[in-house]
Amino acid sequence: MRIREPKTTALIFSSGKIVVTGAKSENESSRASRKYAKIVHKLGYDKAKFKEFTVQNIVASCDVHFPVRLEGLAHAHNQFCSYEPELFPGLIYRMLKPKIVLLIFVSGKVVLTGAKVRQDIYDAFDNIYHVLQTFRKPKP
Repeated sequence: MRIREPKTTALIFSSGKIVVTGAKSENESSRASRKYAKIVHKLGYDKAKFKEFTVQNIVASCDVHFPVRLEGLAHAHNQFCSYEPELFPGLIYRMLKPKIVLLIFVSGKVVLTGAKVRQDIYDAFDNIYHVLQTFRKPKP
């Protein structure tokens, strides 16, 4: 199910749980969850109501505005990295603290996922940024 405001998609399970994706903030996600519960209630499921709201996964993306030498990064940080360019163009970096997974692309684009709180995203980016600068591709 989808709604336009806030622009989100909901996966609704027979257990009664609803997973909301696409929200730009925790507040948007909460508002959308309430709307979905209300819609389900109006469809005749009288027991449907907004009960518990928890954030399970926060995804963020950014651009460091410089290209990254992924091969060098993968070699130097091999205990945290998986890089197989013939299968996937991004390097998968599994950070331990905070426990976040980053997808790092040669273009300098980065996707961070797995956070339960926004601060973990900020901390993970702070941790990885200086590492990425170390593996910055020189300009030709």
